[in-house]
Order: sequence, then structure tokens, then C-alpha cells
Amino acid sequence: MLLSPPKFRPRSRGFTLIELLVVITIIAVLIGLLLPAVQKVREAAARMACSNNLKQIGLALHNHQDARGTLPPGGMQSGRNGAACYSTWAIEILPFMEQDSVYRRYDQSKLNTDAVNYAALATQRIKPYECPSDNLIGTQDIPASGPDTSRPWAHASYRAVSGQIQMAISWGCWDTFEPERWPNNQMDARYKGLLHGTATAYNGIAAQTYVDPGTGKPLSDMGGPERLDAVPDGTSNTLMVGENTFVDPPTLPGPRRATFWAYTYASYNQSSVWPESRALTNRYGDTNVAGTGCSAPPGLYGDQPCKRAFGSNHPNTGSNFVMGDGSVRYVIGGVYMNILSGMATMAGGELGVLP
Repeated sequence: MLLSPPKFRPRSRGFTLIELLVVITIIAVLIGLLLPAVQKVREAAARMACSNNLKQIGLALHNHQDARGTLPPGGMQSGRNGAACYSTWAIEILPFMEQDSVYRRYDQSKLNTDAVNYAALATQRIKPYECPSDNLIGTQDIPASGPDTSRPWAHASYRAVSGQIQMAISWGCWDTFEPERWPNNQMDARYKGLLHGTATAYNGIAAQTYVDPGTGKPLSDMGGPERLDAVPDGTSNTLMVGENTFVDPPTLPGPRRATFWAYTYASYNQSSVWPESRALTNRYGDTNVAGTGCSAPPGLYGDQPCKRAFGSNHPNTGSNFVMGDGSVRYVIGGVYMNILSGMATMAGGELGVLP
């Protein structure tokens, strides 16, 4: 019996080292090509979510006026800059943001920093107040200044537009009471925005009677909350609320100067616009990246206006703003700041149109 020779079976072999390196290189190139596209899609989704937040905020502000006759105060003052304040716009619209259970824990007749009110809201997260691109959401920090620099407050992403900074002699703003910052110690109504600081009676808070000893000016000069049907510049031309977020590198003081939604004091949940390019940035205190930061000179009055800069982590440090008519606009860095600062006022006579 003849035996057939065994059939030859070639031995299987794996990738050579060179072939493996080629495959890895191809995969790396594909990832490199796909990653920017994925990031763009993710950022587009974040920006849309941010825009929807502001639409909800705009609707809540309109509903507040329908229910209570006026917009809420940007922040109700009790004295000159540095004094503790009462309620703020972001607290007063909570019932119209489906957050009534949170709002009921707050006592409007007490100061914002009172122990009862601090326990009720200070560290509370409110989802519609958080932009997904804000890397400080879900965190807390101790404010850098004001009546409470010992306890942490929850961050948020949006500030009311209190008006335009008057810069003729100093940084006069409508978010706090510093009459000496204004020409002739008189706050100019042409510079106030829709959600400025107020002093008249509101929602269980008595009218304030403080008189500044240095200038003799009464806090009542700040007036009361505004109405949308009394805006000479037109609601579609007037900014109402915008994004204010900071990047968080360890070398910057940004987080302690960022937005705290329930902390009424000065610029921490209100901001003003001024006609310098650094008014739109997400890098407060940055002196290392030319043209993108906001700190000391170049620019008037050092970093004082920078504490009120609007900005975001979206491309071009652009920011979403909700207008007085409830529409949302995306404003990119580099926009004509004299136009934008004019749109921060409700009765300044400027009729700016954004590009």
C-alpha cells in the first residue's frame, strides 16, 4: 500500500512589526482627522443647549413681568458698594423656571448673605443656569470680594446686563452704588440696562433710605425694576442676560471672580459692557496671552472693568445673549464694542445692529 506524501500546509503568520506600525499610524491619522469633527459637533450641541438655557431665562423674565408688573431687580441694594444686598434677578425668576420649591426656601425680607438664605441657595445648582461649555459648573468658590469672602457659593454661567460702564472719570456701573464714580456724583440713567441694581420696595423688601455720607447722594437714585414696554431703545436692540464664564488655569484668579448665581453683590451676577475689545473675554486676569485676556493696561482703569467682562468657552470667546424681546444672539469676539456697549442700555438713544 502506497502512502501519499503529507500535504504542505503553510504556517500562518501574524503582522510583522513594520505592518503593525503602519496600521497604528493609519488609525492615528484617522483619529486625528475625526477628532476635530467630533469636537465641533460636541461644541455645536453645547452652544445650542446654552442658547436654549437663555431662551428659558428670557421667557421667565417675561413671565415675571406678566405676573408681578415689572422685571425683577438686577440686584436690590442696601447701601454703598461693599454692603450686603437683598435678592437678585436669578433668584426672583426661579418660580418661572420650574424651581418654585427652591424659591420658597428663600426669605426675600432678609439680606442675601443671611444664614437662612445662604443655607437655602448658596450652594444649590440650577441646571438652566449652567452652560455645558463652562468648566466651572458643578463647582463652588469663595467670592474674591464683597460681604461674604469666607463661604463658598455655587458657580453659574449667566449674568444680567446692568448697563454700560461710564468711563469718563472712573468705572461707574449700575450694578452697585458708588456715586463718586460718576461725573458730578450723579448716576446717569442713560447708562442703565434692563436688569440694573435697584433700591425701591420690591416683593416684601422695604424701600431703602441709605444716603452716602461722602457725596450726600441717596441710594434711591438707583430707582426700581424696569418694564419691557418702557424701553426707548427697543427690546430687540437691548441686551438682557449674557454668558460670563472663565477658563480655569491655575495661574489665573478667574474662578473667584466668576459668576455666582445667588450672590447678589456687585458684578458677580450682573455685568456691564464698555467700548473696549477686552469686554468680551473668558480670561480675566490673563497677561500672558496677548489680545485675549483682561487685566491691567492696556485699557482704562486697570482690571476694574474686567470684573464685568462677558465671555464664554465657545469658539472666538463669543457669548450668547438673550435680548429684551426674548430672542437669543451669538456675539463673537471682535464685534464693534461701541455697538455692543450701546445695546447694553435701555434708554441711551443708541440703536445698534450686530453683524
